[in-house]
Amino acid sequence: MHLTEVDVLMVSEMYNPNQELIFSVLKFFNEKGYKETAHMFERESKCYFNRRYFEEMVLSANWDEAEKYLSDFTQIDDNQHSTKTYFLIRRNKFLEALDRNDRAKALEIFKKDLKTFSDRSVDLYKEVVQLMTLDDIWKHDSLSKYGNLGNASRNTVLQLNWMIEMNPLFIGKLEFPSIVSQSLQCLFNQRVESGYCFDMKYFEEMMLSGNWDEVEKYISGFTKIGDNSYSNDIFLLIRKCKFLEALDRKDHVKATEILVNDLVMFKPINGDFFKQMAQLLKLDDIWKHKSVLEFEDFESLRRNTALQLKNIIEANPLFNSKLKSPSIKSQSDLDDAESSKISKTERKDTYLNNAVGIKWQCMRLSYTEGYDISALTYTNEGDAVLLLLTNAHILWKWPGQVNAIDRPWICQPKDAFTMKNEYGGINHEVVDPYFALSTNDSYLYSASGGKVSVFNMKTLEKEDSIMPPPPAATCIAIDPDSNKVAIGMRNSTIKIYNRLSKEIEAELVGHTGRVTGLAFSKALNILVSSGADAKIFTWNVNRWKKRLKTLLLLRPTLYIDIWFHQDQRHFLLVHKYRLAIYRAYTLKCELKWTPSIRIPISFAKFSCDGQVYASFCNGDIIIFDGSTLGPLYVILGEVYMEKNRSFGHTPVIAAHPKKPYQFAVGLSNGDCYVIEKEETAFDPLKMS
Repeated sequence: MHLTEVDVLMVSEMYNPNQELIFSVLKFFNEKGYKETAHMFERESKCYFNRRYFEEMVLSANWDEAEKYLSDFTQIDDNQHSTKTYFLIRRNKFLEALDRNDRAKALEIFKKDLKTFSDRSVDLYKEVVQLMTLDDIWKHDSLSKYGNLGNASRNTVLQLNWMIEMNPLFIGKLEFPSIVSQSLQCLFNQRVESGYCFDMKYFEEMMLSGNWDEVEKYISGFTKIGDNSYSNDIFLLIRKCKFLEALDRKDHVKATEILVNDLVMFKPINGDFFKQMAQLLKLDDIWKHKSVLEFEDFESLRRNTALQLKNIIEANPLFNSKLKSPSIKSQSDLDDAESSKISKTERKDTYLNNAVGIKWQCMRLSYTEGYDISALTYTNEGDAVLLLLTNAHILWKWPGQVNAIDRPWICQPKDAFTMKNEYGGINHEVVDPYFALSTNDSYLYSASGGKVSVFNMKTLEKEDSIMPPPPAATCIAIDPDSNKVAIGMRNSTIKIYNRLSKEIEAELVGHTGRVTGLAFSKALNILVSSGADAKIFTWNVNRWKKRLKTLLLLRPTLYIDIWFHQDQRHFLLVHKYRLAIYRAYTLKCELKWTPSIRIPISFAKFSCDGQVYASFCNGDIIIFDGSTLGPLYVILGEVYMEKNRSFGHTPVIAAHPKKPYQFAVGLSNGDCYVIEKEETAFDPLKMS
């Protein structure tokens, strides 16, 4: 398998500990001879692509099963390698029909399976059409060297193997790791010996799917109504959701049954609650009632209930010995253990546990005091820093690469605020200012609640203004390989704007709250979006179709942002109280970090070497190891902020695109600091 150094690092750094259990299960199935079950589990887990099994299906002409197996790992439009893989399978299926002179079947395959490739590869498509006119297909120039179907199939297997190895979506999925025999049995024995454990993750999944009967059945194995007040609240919330969902689907018979059989027992405990539920039974639209007015739909209701139940269960003394197994730690347990390393009472003690001594030098850039820096970024060349002060842009330029020693100058026309966004007026909406710079530093899309401004970065002049509110633009991302710009809106839609035609070519609908973050992946051909509804979507950029969706078990907030890693396969999710790294293709959370001290995260981004730079609302900065999300270095706000300046907080942060350990921080008082490390070891916490 041909991997770049970056790919190898990515596979080793992003390995999920839960995969060990998955591979142990696969090994167990194979050892016991449960082959079909093993292959089904391979497909569902998506952790291991069994090439030998795939080759056997191809060589035995089991084309439909081969394509079905492949489809669980990649789709035809994912990338050029995936497209070619599907074409090879369908082409051989077509050749087999022609080889046995089944012209009707060949024509059916041509129309159903091969016609979709007509606009992808004209030459290959023409070849397929020519083959239908021949009496002996093996005399065709492209097939004469094989002579028969068997040889052609063996060559196809070689080509398929090559395509799969080159496909970035299969990285880390083609090799079965070395697993100790009987390891699954050992893990099972350890779990049994440790006592029966409550599986919180399984419980949450059932709640989010709305399977309330199973939710109650599962929890009943651990507690029952009357055990204590916590247990009473658990069953009350479960049955309340079950009742509301019956009402929402207009099943009043079922709702009445739940009210008189399941909820009536809570009347002596909470009479007001029972009265409210009885009132809901009389309403045509339950969502207008004050008891459920805070929820937009059942997804938000389920998510909120899941959070409530999790907190109640963790507080319930009956679950003290059942929530964790000493032998098998879940990923969340491992994350909690990691977080506990930095969970001392005092802030400095918290950070000192993971901080490594390093000396930093910094330079303050200040143009106009009192203007809040809403956004900042480096140019992709690394020779300038661009700031957005509410609605005005400032470009600081260096003679070479940005550094904390040489004094920069401001690249602006005489009118210092020429690069201004529309701000104020009848159509203005109150949203956070946002901008996005093209990969070649040639143009900038920026908005501050009014129209989206398009600036030419060579002349620093405004070229165009698009999309007048309402709704206002809330976030922007530029496709690095095309002239497409994704613009998230306050009304929850995403508009795809074509820079050349100056038209909206698509509108993506899925979020139920304002769109808060957008990011393109060049490697995966997808757009990832986050919203204030605590949902993440992935979209296929070829057809602008929705691919996947996941719900975050986090409180909805106006600040949820996303940024892609350099490998273009993982992204950083930034929430007010959490950092997490997701595998973009599957939306699987692989790493997460939650601050033990409730200081909100104000901003976070990947650095050029894959570390995570995060700023906090009190001005502190933490640099995290991108492979573990463990804190590496801490710079307290009091260390880099000049003492004679007005206090700045809620910083935004940007990392240098080429130099590790250099970043810029923008504050609410208009100050911007460029910070980079020095070679001499030094403890930043001891700086005066």
